[in-house]
Amino acid sequence: MRPIVIVMLAVQAAIILVTAYTVMFGRASSRNPRRPVWSSLAISLVIIASTSWRIGEDHPEDPGAEILLYGAPLLLGMSLMAIFMLIRQRRGVDEAPAS
Repeated sequence: MRPIVIVMLAVQAAIILVTAYTVMFGRASSRNPRRPVWSSLAISLVIIASTSWRIGEDHPEDPGAEILLYGAPLLLGMSLMAIFMLIRQRRGVDEAPAS
C-alpha cells in the first residue's frame, strides 16, 4: 500500500471521528454563534472527500484505494449534513421559544 493511500485513510478516519464528536457533543457553536463550527466542518469534509476520490482514482490497483473510493461519497454526505445543521442553527430552530 502506498504511503499516500495510508495517510488519506488516516485522514478519513480522523475526520469521521471529528464529525461524530461534533454532532454528539459539540454544542459550543450554539453558545458562541460567532464561531462557525458547521461551515468549517463542511468545507473540511468536502476537501477531504474530493482528495480521497482523486487519490483513489489515480491508484486503482493499490490495496486500500477502494476504501478511499467508498469513503469519499460518505464524507460528501456528511458535509451535506453539516450544511443542514448550519442552516438549522442560522434559522434559530434550536432556540427556546420566548415565553
